[in-house]
Amino acid sequence: MRARKSLQLQVIVLALVFALLIAITVSASSVMSAYRESCRATVQGAEYSLQVAANDLSQSVQEIDSLADWCTVNATVRNYVLYNYDVRDLVTSIYNTVSNKYTSMHTARYIQRFIITNGSDRLIQMGTITSQSRALNGETIPRLPLLTAGSGENSWVMVANDPLLLSGTVQCIPVTRTIYGSNGRRAWAYITVSTSLITDTMRSSRLMGESDLYWIMDGRAWRITADGLQAMPAGSFTRQEIPESLDLLDHRTTVWKAQGSDTLILGYPVGSSGMYVARTVPLASLWESLPALPTSMLFSVLIILALGMLLAFLLRRVIARPVRALQEQLERIGGGDFTPNPAIEWNNEMGDIGRGINRLSRSVSALMERRLEDERTKRDLEYRMLQNQINPHFLYNTLNSIKWMATIQHAPGIAEMTTALSRLLKSVSKGNERLVPLQEEFALLNDYFTIQQYRYGGTVTMDVTYIEDERLCQNCLIPRFTLQPLVENAIFHGIEPKGCAGSIALTVTRDHTNGDVLLALTDDGVGMTAEQAAKALTEPGPEEAAAKFRHVGMWNVHKRLQYSFGEAYGLSIASTPGQGTTVTVRLPGRPPLGASPAVQNTIPKETDHDPSSAG
Repeated sequence: MRARKSLQLQVIVLALVFALLIAITVSASSVMSAYRESCRATVQGAEYSLQVAANDLSQSVQEIDSLADWCTVNATVRNYVLYNYDVRDLVTSIYNTVSNKYTSMHTARYIQRFIITNGSDRLIQMGTITSQSRALNGETIPRLPLLTAGSGENSWVMVANDPLLLSGTVQCIPVTRTIYGSNGRRAWAYITVSTSLITDTMRSSRLMGESDLYWIMDGRAWRITADGLQAMPAGSFTRQEIPESLDLLDHRTTVWKAQGSDTLILGYPVGSSGMYVARTVPLASLWESLPALPTSMLFSVLIILALGMLLAFLLRRVIARPVRALQEQLERIGGGDFTPNPAIEWNNEMGDIGRGINRLSRSVSALMERRLEDERTKRDLEYRMLQNQINPHFLYNTLNSIKWMATIQHAPGIAEMTTALSRLLKSVSKGNERLVPLQEEFALLNDYFTIQQYRYGGTVTMDVTYIEDERLCQNCLIPRFTLQPLVENAIFHGIEPKGCAGSIALTVTRDHTNGDVLLALTDDGVGMTAEQAAKALTEPGPEEAAAKFRHVGMWNVHKRLQYSFGEAYGLSIASTPGQGTTVTVRLPGRPPLGASPAVQNTIPKETDHDPSSAG
């Protein structure tokens, strides 16, 4: 036997557990909300600082590229490096023009070398390290990074050390432009940009020292340090899809991940040159930076638990006590005391239950009183049922006596009709909605037709002309007295109006498309029109219903079949006026699943008593 549990204890425990869950949920939600907000603020702050630095660098890069592009289109520069003009006439003009252009630039202090040369006899050089460099000539110029005959326009693609310094090393980023002349000659504008341009910009944006900074150029990455750019191994960074949870400020911001690390790296483009400035955003370390639950949060948890205990007490008072009172009333009812208790009819939902229990008590009392009265009437009903059982047996015995009297007086027709009528009456007394096998329905139909043959003097015949499978007659079920109304309709409304002999043929086949059984009943009577055939299967109106004893209703048979098996089954009529009518009965090959008890009924287990044997 299962142990009995106290409702009051369950209410208290559930209230406390619920309060504890609320406290845990509030604490966890607060921590997660703080973490998400911290992540959002950190990412957006890092993104904004990158935007500021990238915009400053973009202006500097654009200014340097503009200087290189200016060299390719300026007429004075082109005449000097591409054509054989007298150098003495151009040297002062070209130097002043280039110098004015160079010194007017904001980024001039970051340009280490600014060279315009045809590679041999024409050369202009400016920059911050020219005084510390070896002399430029036909041998030293090709040693400069990217300044070769086949270098093309490969600018902002690498970080290199200047090879012509007399001492020390200086990092630079080469920027080149090719100057083409109409005479087929070529010259070059060559600029080396100090990596201090990048480090100074990052320092002015207050990014240095906050996190790891990177310069990404031509698909490669360099780490930005105070001393310059430190090359990273190829493939160090992998570009990632931007998570929706980051809530970035600008769609141009990109996300990378370092190889072998979960550290998030944000990048922002420097103009449209394919260069990026990037920085790490260590989101995982934010968990460590979050402080432990403060005292105020712990205090809140304790308050929630205290409120939970108060809730438990209130629930016990509001629910547990009324439930106990209802339980005691039910125990009294179980003990046989059906006296209503007005004290449990509170003005709330529990009071509705109490009023229901009191109504139940009154109903049970009234029911017990009625039961005593019913017991007195039951004996009268049993006596009447025994009396009614005598009537069918009296009728069967009377018909059986008529049969034997007709046999003794040599009137076999009367004896045969009496026997057929006796069997029909017995089938009628069993109920019309019971399902029977086809072979039993055929036996009932044979009894009915025997009576009709004597009535019409043998002018009407009926034959079963074809049965596809004899097992159908045993396995297929049909409502009792389904075929008799159809044969009666064929005789009265088909053959009899013809005024001469007629015949009825019955076939049993199977519809092999779905396994249904088809019973076709064909007569050679007067037939009917398509409108009459359709009307025969529609519900009769009030006037037709009043004349129900003057004709056989095929609609009734059709609806009985549909009620028993479903809308897919029933009757169909095919008729030609003057030639005859075929009525097809569609039955399921087996009773459908979930059918009513009448459909599930099978062949009776007990053999019915033949009235011919009655004494």
